Amino acid sequence: MEERIYLTVTALNKYIEKKFVLDPYLSEIYIRGEISNFKLHSNNNIYFSIKDENTRINAVWFGAKNLEFKDGDTVLIKSKINFYFPRGEHNLLVVDMKKDKIGELYQKFLELKEKLENEGLFSLIYKKEIPRFSQNIAVVTAKTGAAIQDIKKTIQRRFPIANINIYSTLVQGENSVQDIVENINLADSEDNDVIILARGGGSIEDLWSFNTEEVARAVFKCNTPIITGVGHETDTTLVDFVSDRRASTPTAAAEIATPNIIDIKNRLNFNYDKLNNNINFLVQNYKNRVLKNSNNPYLKNYATIYINYKKKISLLEKELTRGLTTIVKDKKTHFYLSKNKFINIKILENYKENFSKKIEKLEANSPINILKKGYSISFLENKKITSVEEVKANDNVAIRLIDGILECEVNKVFKEGVK
Repeated sequence: MEERIYLTVTALNKYIEKKFVLDPYLSEIYIRGEISNFKLHSNNNIYFSIKDENTRINAVWFGAKNLEFKDGDTVLIKSKINFYFPRGEHNLLVVDMKKDKIGELYQKFLELKEKLENEGLFSLIYKKEIPRFSQNIAVVTAKTGAAIQDIKKTIQRRFPIANINIYSTLVQGENSVQDIVENINLADSEDNDVIILARGGGSIEDLWSFNTEEVARAVFKCNTPIITGVGHETDTTLVDFVSDRRASTPTAAAEIATPNIIDIKNRLNFNYDKLNNNINFLVQNYKNRVLKNSNNPYLKNYATIYINYKKKISLLEKELTRGLTTIVKDKKTHFYLSKNKFINIKILENYKENFSKKIEKLEANSPINILKKGYSISFLENKKITSVEEVKANDNVAIRLIDGILECEVNKVFKEGVK
């Protein structure tokens, strides 16, 4: 059985310490991470942990030169591995440490991006269409540098008839944000068909003015279609999300803003040839039709045919006139007959009305109608009695009622005074 050698703890830690000291990769280490458990002692010694998403390591900076740190700061550290022999622990011995400005700026970028996106500033419904043929092109950028030269060359090459209106602008540094906003507003207020907002490449700090809320909102409120070409192809700023069209470079922005005059010329030449061929085809077609009809008897004898048609039309005109005259005459006769008939009908109506009135009058004075009301007529020897003086006692009188005659004998006659 093989005999094992058991080390002491001291021996093991000395071995590990020797490994740390001899490893050249651990003698000067550059680390990026986030501070946690930050503690500042009165002697300016800083104790903390540096971590990433997976793990952490303790660190110490003796006699720190910069004390403006706190938990959550992303930092860049120059350090080396320190092995503390008594406890068998290792940590980072910080030589220098500074805040990671790029990390902080990127965090600000993400926060502002989320805010503007939630407000809808990136929505496609607000994107304006870029004109195909822009006569006046505004360029908001620095008046010096490669960006403006690339844009001018590209526009002059692709669409030389366009006017380039340059709005000289600070694109980085102090006052650049205000200057960019003012020039966007100025270009928007003047007679421009499209605006190019551009600058050359640079670090995130150099491009930061185009990541500010003020510039992003100025781009969003712009009424003129706006193209952004900020930095290189891999650079993306907030104005790229807000603008109507994002270009990878200033040169690409100029290409988007202009048509290629060579393509236009080629298209015009193609259309010219097509139109010319169509016209030639139509002309030749008409020539063939004329040639084909040159032996047509109607065309050869057009004078005789014309005279015959004229005579025919003259006869038809006369027949039409006679027919119309007959029709008008018949219509007049019918009209007069209808008129007389109408008059006769009116006269007959008047006669009928008068006759009805007389009938009504006769019926009103009819003895029958009087008898119906309860009256009677008396007769003496078939003579109508109108006075009591015509009758004496014991006379036989006949009284006529509505439904018969009464034979009566007069007992006594009473005469009343007549008023």
